[in-house]
Amino acid sequence: MSFWVVSTAMAVIALFFVIGNAVSVKTKGYINSVLVAVIVFLVLMYTGVVPADVTVTAGLTGMVGSFVIPFCIVDVASTLKLKELKNEWKTALIIVVATLGIAVICATVGVAAIGRARAIGAIGPLGGALLATTISQQMATAMNAPDVAVFVMIVLVLQMLIGLPIASICLKQYIKNIRANGELAAHCEQLAAAAPAAAAVQAEAKRSAFSRYVESDYWVFFKVALVASIAYFIGTWLAPVTKSIINATLCYLIFGVAAAELGFLDRSPLAKARSQGIIYFALFSLLLSTFASVSFEVMMSQILPAVAIILMAAVGMLVFSAVLGKVLKVDPWLAMGISMCCYIGYPGSQIVAEEVIRGTTDLTEEENKTCTQMIVPRMVLGYFVAAITSILAASVAVGFMF
Repeated sequence: MSFWVVSTAMAVIALFFVIGNAVSVKTKGYINSVLVAVIVFLVLMYTGVVPADVTVTAGLTGMVGSFVIPFCIVDVASTLKLKELKNEWKTALIIVVATLGIAVICATVGVAAIGRARAIGAIGPLGGALLATTISQQMATAMNAPDVAVFVMIVLVLQMLIGLPIASICLKQYIKNIRANGELAAHCEQLAAAAPAAAAVQAEAKRSAFSRYVESDYWVFFKVALVASIAYFIGTWLAPVTKSIINATLCYLIFGVAAAELGFLDRSPLAKARSQGIIYFALFSLLLSTFASVSFEVMMSQILPAVAIILMAAVGMLVFSAVLGKVLKVDPWLAMGISMCCYIGYPGSQIVAEEVIRGTTDLTEEENKTCTQMIVPRMVLGYFVAAITSILAASVAVGFMF
């Protein structure tokens, strides 16, 4: 009787990510949990302790190929609130332009340096989302290019290690600037003068008789599946007409945003349906199956090109965001710090902002609160915008990979 059955495979895969999460928590987000999980898996796989097909045995790979990706994209899209985007439009625009900077560098210098497939495929992961990485990876797999599929995953797990120190430097310099020019003091005065806002209490909307009968985890799941189905059929129909610029993946994003704004979907519906954990667990398992598909030699050959494209794209991202900051009258250091949300994701974007503020030990209590109010919300919003724009960028870019 084989030890490797569905339950043992699931337990071992979950343990990889438990270890990664523990290391990430211990280092306050400076070491990527996904990177740790992948390294643990690779060590055990190449030493023969864990089989390469452990994700297939667990049944997770089949989930990803069928419904996980559409559901995840709809779920991420539902978190984007157009009202918040309107109020912080400069933050959103900085992320969009930073993503454009990534795309420009990858499509020019990147193509010349490391080749078309890898450079264009890197646009998705460099933009900041696992889902965007998956889009690039699926295209590489479909084109029988496993080395490219591994490459984009390596980019995803390494970019945080480069993005975190850059974001920290930018935000520290921003705090230094606003203290020197008096902007921080002015904001402190405004905060002190403002009357404490009463806590807003939202009355729960009355449910219709129909809702009382159907409201359940299954109902939420049904609505997500319905939105994904409509997006799939429309995207599949439009793909040949638009030469795949508009496709099912892009439509999952658009329809997810629209459905949440119209109130048909809740924000983060998978969490409400208590199914987010297993679905995202299956999605993360795709990382392991990708690394398992190639030899150690092929994997090692992708690390240097990955670091090269990460650094090149970072230059483009920083230059584009700094210039835009000047145009929008946003401190260029803040603009560059926000742009790094593409690399560090969440909760990294919030953690690095809080750590920088906490690490600036000469701040008064009032200055500390004001800096938190001025920086942290923008860094959190920056992640959500990056997650959306990276999926959009990857959806377009994959048509030009090969």
